[in-house]
Amino acid sequence: MWALVLAYGIYYGLTDGVERALVADLVASHARSTAYGWFHTAVGLAALPASLIAGGLWQAWGSAWAFGFGAARSLGAAALLPLAFGARRGG
Repeated sequence: MWALVLAYGIYYGLTDGVERALVADLVASHARSTAYGWFHTAVGLAALPASLIAGGLWQAWGSAWAFGFGAARSLGAAALLPLAFGARRGG
């Protein structure tokens, strides 16, 4: 259990700052605080249905389905990243 907590802490430490830096890079400096507000609002609003879906899958079919669904959605999102940022970089 402690190894998982440590791994999650490392993950959070490596990604939280990067997400905030990305928000800062995508908006003008005068709109940065509003952008951070919208970013955290979007994260919070996405977390609620994601948690409900994961809980429903876990309760109905077990933990493998819940984690499998999360992994599949993560891979799908990762596959879409080049499309989302390709136009911004001219590619």
